[in-house]
Amino acid sequence: MQATNAKTTQAKTARITLSTTVAAGSDDETITGSGVLDLRDGTSRMRMGQGSKQLEQRVVDHVLYEKPPAASGQLPKGKSWMKVDLRRLDTSRSGGGAAMSDPADSFAYTKSLSEKDVRKVGEETVNGVSTTHYRAALDLSELAKGDSARERELRDRLGDSVPVDLWIDENGRTRRQQLQMTVKNSARSTGSSAFPRQTHAKVVMNFSDFGTAVDVAAPPAGQTVDVTAKVSQQARAR
Repeated sequence: MQATNAKTTQAKTARITLSTTVAAGSDDETITGSGVLDLRDGTSRMRMGQGSKQLEQRVVDHVLYEKPPAASGQLPKGKSWMKVDLRRLDTSRSGGGAAMSDPADSFAYTKSLSEKDVRKVGEETVNGVSTTHYRAALDLSELAKGDSARERELRDRLGDSVPVDLWIDENGRTRRQQLQMTVKNSARSTGSSAFPRQTHAKVVMNFSDFGTAVDVAAPPAGQTVDVTAKVSQQARAR
């Protein structure tokens, strides 16, 4: 099962659907999306949102662009795209990726699976394809890439176990992955007793049409506004 990320990446590209459900206290919301993803370099194009509230998202050269609905009032006059440099978020270790959903980030989790307690759940069909369903957990030390301080931070926020379910086809490629986590909110963000101490998240990705064309370009620079610093600051405050 640990080889599935490499075998899926060998397919080069795929169509994807993405569903992210976040629950905090008595509130929950689900965001869905669909699009295409280059499994090698993370280039992607997605349409995502809730119901009629849809936005367009692109990731090009590790920079994420989001185009919110025209009437949302989120952008300065003359601008139609928000820009977030994902490399700067990684450098700050802000965890800001949670603020905007990069599908390549979700797919990359399968590089950091624990070899312990891998369990075969059974044979299941996913979107018409025969698969084997496995259950494992993230290896947080692998995810931290040898950074002991980062690993402590991950364990403090996520706990010691983050379950991952994978549905793998006969060629060893991932057809569906599901990640569930419980994030402990920081003391700074829980000053109000009404603010939930924990946030539960479930992310489900489906992969199909391997080898599909992924033709994505960055929006014109004059139409973008860089919000990287703002997103990083918001993420650190959580």
